Amino acid sequence: MRRRRRLALAAASALLLTGCAGGAEPAPAGTGSTGGDQPSLEGQTSGSLPDVRLDAFGGSGEPLDLGAIKGPVVLNLWASWCAPCREELPYYQAFSQAYDGRVDVVGIDFQDTQTEKAAALVEETGVTYPLYSDPDGVTRAQALPRIVLVDAQGEVVFQQYVEIESVQQLEDLVAEHLGVRA
Repeated sequence: MRRRRRLALAAASALLLTGCAGGAEPAPAGTGSTGGDQPSLEGQTSGSLPDVRLDAFGGSGEPLDLGAIKGPVVLNLWASWCAPCREELPYYQAFSQAYDGRVDVVGIDFQDTQTEKAAALVEETGVTYPLYSDPDGVTRAQALPRIVLVDAQGEVVFQQYVEIESVQQLEDLVAEHLGVRA
């Protein structure tokens, strides 16, 4: 527990110095996961998602086996301390509503130790799509905000550190990489 607190404090300090980009130490292999050494999302342009288990945001609901996700799915990695993430959450929510039943949206609250602020942000932005917590950084993203698109076979077909600035931007990415159009 102390080690987690030290890692969280180190990560928070680094984030304060660098904004939303990088600085977080990768979690030890297997932390919070269902297996041993796990692949990360970092640097991965295609392939499967890491086989890690994430708890439901706020502790209510079933956990998510990230490696078992089949799409089409839009994964949004965010945190309450990330200013661009705060701005883009309403676009993900609007997209989720418009594409309900055709493309799922899943949010991952990444290395966020400010759980009260994260919960307030979710309420403030009206996010209703499924959310999960990754307080230990087992998905090993190095910067936020991050979008990951997963196809029907569960393969990562696109991912990028980018701030989503409109629903249209999300629609364009999904059409291009997942073949689902409005």
